Amino acid sequence: MSTTRQAIIEFLQGKQNASASEISRALHMTGANARHHLGVLLEQGVVEVTGKRPARRSGRPTLCYALARRVHLHNLDGLASTLLLELLGDLTDEQKLNQFERLAHRMAGGTSTVSGALPQRLYQAVQRLNDLEYQARWEAHAVAPRLVLGHCPYAMILPEHPELCHLDRHLLQALLGTTAKQVEKLSKDSRGATYCLFLVGGSQEE
Repeated sequence: MSTTRQAIIEFLQGKQNASASEISRALHMTGANARHHLGVLLEQGVVEVTGKRPARRSGRPTLCYALARRVHLHNLDGLASTLLLELLGDLTDEQKLNQFERLAHRMAGGTSTVSGALPQRLYQAVQRLNDLEYQARWEAHAVAPRLVLGHCPYAMILPEHPELCHLDRHLLQALLGTTAKQVEKLSKDSRGATYCLFLVGGSQEE
């Protein structure tokens, strides 16, 4: 995670709420920089808007921010990042892919065979993905079914570990028993929400 965003989180841990201006002054950064990092933390669900203060002069009210209620004090992102470095640090690219494939099968529930029609498998895969906090859904499409991941559970450490996208692909393939190809990564929809998009279909057997 960005050290600036970590500093904002630590600042908010001792506050009921704070405005972007208060955060910028406390952490010696520009207001624009504070608002940028708060926007990222909002998107990740780490902070939330808790209210508005009336503007002192003419203008828009000031937003107040606080740590999201579901965020607890922990260092799980730091631990996960360190474990990945320890696990993958000395591996070749091919060995890393093999390791992600094994992890994906474990996360999928250890199922070695997948049966049923593709729509049924997609429905079951979405259920499992949502158990893992992916906010997934699937859509029919002329080219191939599309699986949309509306939330990245690894967003906190993804900048340091972009290889986690390989884990997502292997997880989808383990759940579906077919190929999955990522065609969009952290794109924005019409509402500004972030998503990743995979096309699924075809046999994995060669």
